[in-house]
Amino acid sequence: MKKLTFNSIYKILIIVIIILNCVLIARFLGDIYLPGETSSLEKARQGAQSVVSYSENLARSYGVVEKKPIKDVLAKFKYEIEKADSEDEVASLMVDYGRQIQDTIFRELQNKRINKILNIVNKQELPIDGRITISSVDGKIKFVDSQEILTGETKEKLAGVSLNQTIELKIENSTASLSTAGSFFNQVDFLQTKVASLERQLKVVKQKGGYAVLSGEGIIVRVYDKEGELENTGVVHDSDIRDIINELLIVGARGIEVGGQRLTAISPIRCVGPTILVNNKPIPVNPIIIKAVGDPDVLKSSLDIIKNQLESFGIKLEIIKEEEVLLSKL
Repeated sequence: MKKLTFNSIYKILIIVIIILNCVLIARFLGDIYLPGETSSLEKARQGAQSVVSYSENLARSYGVVEKKPIKDVLAKFKYEIEKADSEDEVASLMVDYGRQIQDTIFRELQNKRINKILNIVNKQELPIDGRITISSVDGKIKFVDSQEILTGETKEKLAGVSLNQTIELKIENSTASLSTAGSFFNQVDFLQTKVASLERQLKVVKQKGGYAVLSGEGIIVRVYDKEGELENTGVVHDSDIRDIINELLIVGARGIEVGGQRLTAISPIRCVGPTILVNNKPIPVNPIIIKAVGDPDVLKSSLDIIKNQLESFGIKLEIIKEEEVLLSKL
């Protein structure tokens, strides 16, 4: 029987590494799971789905679940949950949409109650013009009706309406409607919530795009030229750095920094003589320091093949897993 040569053993090891690497990548991407295992991202999504279910039940209990604004915001929340690619993003969505959905539900509930009040008031005979203020004090409905417009029967019906705010009704041409001031302040509250939501979404987009500071667990890679090497093959080139970056992005790195320069979708990495430029700025070399935020085990494993390739030319890759990696903004 033939003995295995060093080259044969080396080839077998490379094949094993490739297989393990593929398994880890598939596990990270959610294509496969170990028996009984649920990914942390899937757990976060399940938590977000619980918020969706709770919100639907809350809207249903108030009789507003079929209202279009509520259907729209819940549908958008569900879509964003499925599209999220990290636990942090899911958590941000829960904060964002949790408040937005709650505000939408109570705004629709408020509109429902106001419409009920208007229906009751408009069923009685009304003067040509006038104003009425209706409020809730210690759980009881109070009226400011200097013109004594409301009849006893109307007040009795209004007392049965659940109200947790003060509203002002104006009467024009013998028809009651909500005062513009009241609806204006309701709209202000809604817009304030919307602005807060958009600010959080902008922060997430900027972090993904490289235009905001990003932190989290990840890896730090130091790439060294071959010791004492002056020839082309032992020196780290821009193509080597791009290969490393591509591997990290494929397995889901949420952000990458090279030589202190945060990468964006259009960041150039190129050599100009002995200098490597990132974002058209020279970076320190030997070592070139690459930081990446994401799952440390998967990120490190993704570089196994390229690490072996580069080391065959004497180029050294030092990969360290970190619980906290801080990436600068561009």
